[in-house]
Amino acid sequence: MAKKLAIEWDSHSLRMVVGRQRGSSLVVENALHFPLAKPGEEVDKGTLESRLSRLVTEQANAHGLSKLPTLVGVSRSSVELQVFSVPPVPDDELPDIVRYQAMREFSSLGEDGVVDFIKLGADADGKLRVHAAAIASKQLKSIQKICEKAQLQPQSLSVRSFGSAYFAASQSRFADSTFLLVEVLDERIELTVVHQGDVLFSRSTRLPGEPGSEHQTTTLQGEIRRTMFAAQAKGVPTAVSQIVILGEPLAPAIWKKFGEDLKVSVEFLAPMAAEHVSGSVDVSPEIASQMGALIGILLADAASLPKIDLLNPRRRPDPPDRKRLFTLGALAAASVVLFFGYFLYSGISSRDAEIEELKADIARLQKENKPLVVEEEKVLEIDNWVASDVQWLDELYRMSKELPTADEMIATRIHMQPGNSAGGTTSLEGYVADQSVIGKIEAGLIGENHAVLGKGTQERSYGDAYSISFQEYVTITPDGTDRFAPRDYSEETEEAASEEPAADEPAEEETQQPEPDATEVVAEEAPAAAEPKAEVSTEEEVAPTEEATPEPTAKETAAQPADVASTTGDAS
Repeated sequence: MAKKLAIEWDSHSLRMVVGRQRGSSLVVENALHFPLAKPGEEVDKGTLESRLSRLVTEQANAHGLSKLPTLVGVSRSSVELQVFSVPPVPDDELPDIVRYQAMREFSSLGEDGVVDFIKLGADADGKLRVHAAAIASKQLKSIQKICEKAQLQPQSLSVRSFGSAYFAASQSRFADSTFLLVEVLDERIELTVVHQGDVLFSRSTRLPGEPGSEHQTTTLQGEIRRTMFAAQAKGVPTAVSQIVILGEPLAPAIWKKFGEDLKVSVEFLAPMAAEHVSGSVDVSPEIASQMGALIGILLADAASLPKIDLLNPRRRPDPPDRKRLFTLGALAAASVVLFFGYFLYSGISSRDAEIEELKADIARLQKENKPLVVEEEKVLEIDNWVASDVQWLDELYRMSKELPTADEMIATRIHMQPGNSAGGTTSLEGYVADQSVIGKIEAGLIGENHAVLGKGTQERSYGDAYSISFQEYVTITPDGTDRFAPRDYSEETEEAASEEPAADEPAEEETQQPEPDATEVVAEEAPAAAEPKAEVSTEEEVAPTEEATPEPTAKETAAQPADVASTTGDAS
């Protein structure tokens, strides 16, 4: 999110915090503190306002803060705060009821003063409790004048004690408790009672003595006692269980004993090192302890929670302008009538001509497209046949590659048949040397589009090497591959070239017989009485070769490569 400026001042100092929201956390980019008067110096109101206006303008220009969205915090001494009850009324009537009650409760409000409030819930009598804040019109105009001279863009005007309360309540260890928040600001302190995130009581008073001195600590503890008693008298529903002091721990032993006397715990909260706050701004602990309210104002603005905003107070909604509403309704009705009248008058006469023209176009297109429709039907039939058929040459290649070698098995019959609608079946019969070879055969035949069903085995000899006959049934489903799509043979060519022996390497002694022709199906020699006929068939019969190829001997068959021997058998 875009960075924003939070600013506040009192009669002694000016404080600024520049931050950028990141999720639920605030990244502090700059924290500034400037004194307006020397310690013990008394400055009249006119001089102080002139000095403040000049200082804000100078620092805003020096740090590039002009025209930044600005959230202004006003000190507790500059506003009036009061918790009171009002009758339960609808929300749109509540601002008038609260203002009427505030005119009676606040002494310096005046007719042109500004009032805003937060709802706190119902009391025991069913009335609505609100926490209202009021600021005089003269004070509000003075704040706006200072921001305008420094070219700042104020978006809200919050009570600083509410910002401090929201900051402390955002910490997980204080979220659901009732605590007294203590802020030491130069020569005064602000004391705020917070119950589950709601501000119930707030007061501000001067604090004499040197910062951190024993006299100042004793005076501060006395003010804390008085605030706790005043909060109980104001009807705070729950007793204070914690005292939260903004800043670094000072004299922890003294404060621990003070908490034991009041039967409460005393906690210290450093604003620059708290939860939901990050940044690398280098400020002294005394200055950092005064930035809690501005950090809380920035966090509350990003959270979009109900808060007091004296720059944009809650007001009764303006009543709707019924005269304007009736005028707009009459104009809309007249426009609708005129539109439909024009549509009916100008549209009907042209629709008939358009319909006739479209009919002629349809008839012409149907006549032109009739031959194309016939050809399209033929092409679809061919595509369906190609998609459902099996690529039998690929199946033979797969079997010769995946089945065991001739030392372990011999195939005597391979029957391939396309299915009725799609896919096909392959029946493989043969002999193996050992029962364990059956598992290798089935593992080689099974695949993504291949289901294997064994038909059993029998102890039958075939020659000297094979003693068990088998039969496997393979169901093939189409894989959707387009057999007529162009293939890239570059990788196959490179692979074949890489397998060729180098020119300077001696060729291995040829001990194997040359491969038989691809159309041959070979079986090893066996006794004539036990020799079954090998059969390879598809839907079309294979034409016999012109010359009979002599059967290889068992020794020659064993020397053949695995991809050929796995499909051997008598030629059918």
